[in-house]
Amino acid sequence: MRCLIFFLACLCPAAEYQIQRAASTIKIDARLDEPAWAAAPPTSDFIFNWFTAGEKETTEAKLLWDDDNLYVSWRCQDRHISAYVTERHGPVSKDDCVEVFISPDPRKVTNYYTWEINPIGAMLNRCRTDWWKGPPTWEPEQLSYRTTFHGLAKKDEDTNDREWIVELAIPFKNFMRDAVNTPPRPGDEWRLNLMRTGGKTNAQQSTWSPIAGEKRSFHTPENFGKVVFVAQQRGAGGRGARSRPALNPQQVEKGHTQYNRSCTVCHGVDGAAGDRAPALAAQRRYLRTSGADLFDSIKNGIKGTLMPATPMADEDVWNIVAYIQSLRATAADITVPGDLGNGRAVFTGKGGCTQCHMIRGRGGLVGPDLSDIGAQRKLEDIRAALMVPKPVPPRGYQPVSARTKAGAQIRGIVKNENNFSLQVLGLDDKLHLLTRDQLASITYEPLSLMPTNFDKMLTANEMQDLLAFLSKQARQRESK
Repeated sequence: MRCLIFFLACLCPAAEYQIQRAASTIKIDARLDEPAWAAAPPTSDFIFNWFTAGEKETTEAKLLWDDDNLYVSWRCQDRHISAYVTERHGPVSKDDCVEVFISPDPRKVTNYYTWEINPIGAMLNRCRTDWWKGPPTWEPEQLSYRTTFHGLAKKDEDTNDREWIVELAIPFKNFMRDAVNTPPRPGDEWRLNLMRTGGKTNAQQSTWSPIAGEKRSFHTPENFGKVVFVAQQRGAGGRGARSRPALNPQQVEKGHTQYNRSCTVCHGVDGAAGDRAPALAAQRRYLRTSGADLFDSIKNGIKGTLMPATPMADEDVWNIVAYIQSLRATAADITVPGDLGNGRAVFTGKGGCTQCHMIRGRGGLVGPDLSDIGAQRKLEDIRAALMVPKPVPPRGYQPVSARTKAGAQIRGIVKNENNFSLQVLGLDDKLHLLTRDQLASITYEPLSLMPTNFDKMLTANEMQDLLAFLSKQARQRESK
């Protein structure tokens, strides 16, 4: 039997994740709208180990850390949210609930701790270690957590149910008996698993790291995933996070004035192309992009070119650097006000964006993947895409309506075509491979499928929240 369990475990490799150090302060409020959460990558998708029937509802989980706490968040897609247990250490697994299992010492993975939480904030804790001699339940120190429906006497299912969130901060002091280092050091490895179970309706059970074997239990430390603590967080605007620090509007304005006063002998006004030097914000690749490289170019000049050194004070040079970076800034490089949680809700709900667009593997296929839109596009370009009609459909997104001789109706976008055949990615997210002689008719539609009436369809606040959410969609990249 042990050989069989080992064989099954090999077929279900444990999940792995890097826990980034939070680059901004986190407030435990079940909103997840801080830059650190926006920049943190989600874990891989949860596994439905014992699925038999129903709807597989997705869970987006993230982890972060700082000198004091390990942070865990769950965003649970759920159209049937219910919770009735309110007592401390009550049977919360009878409700919708999430749980994290943590083993701070991979050499002794059977020493682990659990936190189990339902949507109204009831919690059950256990300390399953060889040194704990107390009752089955356990009281961690100085814990902080919040849920979407925190403090309610109960949560009944509702037709408006869409998702619920849990945000948890666990002080590292709780792991001092088992962890090698508290707080951890970059490179330290722990073992853990994340779980979610359903309530009355569609009671699914899923985990981040898959559970091998026939045993229907989450308490399987041999299946815990591996997590590694890393020193920096990329993409949150903090130290070492992105290729550029957050732009200071006052510094940018000073740099704008100093640039127009000192640099337009060669470059154009406001960063445009000049008589002897290129534009500084054109759609082109630049060899010098980091702040340090730009500072060096301005301060010391560029040998072998017409770019001279400057006698300006360092502060003035840095102001010009900030201005140049603002000209090149994408939406992810600036602070876009708005409620990120509500922006996500607009994106997945009222805005209908997931019907065509995908973010991090979730959503439709017909439109462009928006997982990196904040790093690829300026804010004004994103806003224009939501409000300004394009005169012709973008290349690769030509809408077409086709009818086959067999009577099938297909509407979608043309991905490839020639004189004999065409490939249509349908609104059903299926790729239709058609020969010309199969078609009874085909109509090339003049306008893009992308709606441009979001400013009329949404309220002003909803529009701003959507822009804020899209601006934070930026994949990790190396610091410069």
